[in-house]
Amino acid sequence: MMKHIYKTLIAFLIILNFACDDFLEVLPKGQVIPTKYEHFAYLLNSETLINQVGIGYVGYFTDDLEKSLDPGMPSTVGFIDTPEFAVNYYYFNPGPTYPQEENDLFFTSSYSQIYTFDFVANNVMEVTDAAEEQKLAVKAEALFGRAYNYFKLINLYAKTYNPDTASTDYGVPLILEDNIYAEYGRNSVQEVYNQIINDLLEAIPALPVTASSNYHPTKACGYFLLAKVYLFMGQFENALTNANLSIENSDPYELQDLKKYVAIPGGWFRRIWNIETRLPMEDIVDISENMYLKNVQDNHDGKAFATEELLEIFEKDLPSSSQDMRKVLFFETDRANFGNPIAFPGKTIFGGFAIRNAGILLSDLYLILAETEARVGSKDKAMEYINFLRDYRITNNMPLTAATNEEALLMVFEERRREFCFRSDFRFQDLKRLNKEPTFDKTVTHTVLGIDYTLPPNDPRYILPLSNDVIQFNPDLPQYDR
Repeated sequence: MMKHIYKTLIAFLIILNFACDDFLEVLPKGQVIPTKYEHFAYLLNSETLINQVGIGYVGYFTDDLEKSLDPGMPSTVGFIDTPEFAVNYYYFNPGPTYPQEENDLFFTSSYSQIYTFDFVANNVMEVTDAAEEQKLAVKAEALFGRAYNYFKLINLYAKTYNPDTASTDYGVPLILEDNIYAEYGRNSVQEVYNQIINDLLEAIPALPVTASSNYHPTKACGYFLLAKVYLFMGQFENALTNANLSIENSDPYELQDLKKYVAIPGGWFRRIWNIETRLPMEDIVDISENMYLKNVQDNHDGKAFATEELLEIFEKDLPSSSQDMRKVLFFETDRANFGNPIAFPGKTIFGGFAIRNAGILLSDLYLILAETEARVGSKDKAMEYINFLRDYRITNNMPLTAATNEEALLMVFEERRREFCFRSDFRFQDLKRLNKEPTFDKTVTHTVLGIDYTLPPNDPRYILPLSNDVIQFNPDLPQYDR
């Protein structure tokens, strides 16, 4: 008999409510028992599973984004509409980030998704109206979704993975049962990583080669995520092996050729157009390099400048007759029209006004292949992957070469910065993981009205605190001192 199953009056949606004496309590809506295969498949089509609420604001920690209170600059690039927790991120304030009366939206929404994935994974095999292969595929998708969420959580709310301390470093709670009354503690970083790997190893054989849409994971997505997990663990041979398996299963994904697009000067909303079709840039669901879609509902359009350092990265290694279309399409210099014309002389503002995938991308896969080749394989192979990607991003591109593995690695990280600036948590995660390598660690500095605020490498402020409601109802949970 399926345990802890509830009936719903409207669909089969399950939400999470943290305001209880148990560590995490799930409050289901309604009272109908899902007993059919289609019910569980429906749960995995819930729109709530494709959103990453609040995660984009960790960009405020990074060296790509500049807020300004300087006189003469638009108010939009200040903090007028910025949530208090994001202001705390930008100033690198210690201690709590959210106000006491607010809860961390990404943390709570992630555990809501995890409960849905737990519910499906733990119960779908008991239905009797579907073949074993069908049930295993649904379970595999649920295991993948759970692994994806835990990978995000562990790298936001815990220390960077260190094999010497991971077994004792505080991680996040592992919720593996759809049990609303169980109490949970804070598992170690190692335990969470082990669970992520186990979930992916079980899921990958049953994941499909192709999916009905890129809202659902494929076998290539499974291998990709496993490669990224191993990359963050510093197990570069395993990362390369799985990245190669991902690219071998990557049909029909292909890179988006940004050279086919143009940005309308001063335009807004649909400001990026396809030269060939004469239509606005496709929605993210139709872009062929988007392997697994995640929406970030918080973006920085018209609200932040690109730092001078980032702009210099865009110009580095760029042939004189070439344009990097990532800068051309997603940034505007000196003046823009975001509903009303605004001027910002001498500055470059982010303003693509195109929703971009924050989940799994083919471009990320190529850069993981390049990084792992540079670390344990061939620097020349690494440069092949970089140059292949750049051919889709840069007009009149000329191939780059590297004299050493370290030089190739540096080029990988610069390319990652060009490719993923202002996109969800990508740059934040790269800064955090690379800080453990003295060759690539970095102090981030934000200057506001002439005052410098700094974030040194490996600083505990890189670790986000648990959500306020979790701390309130579980005051004995161990926490990092930030």
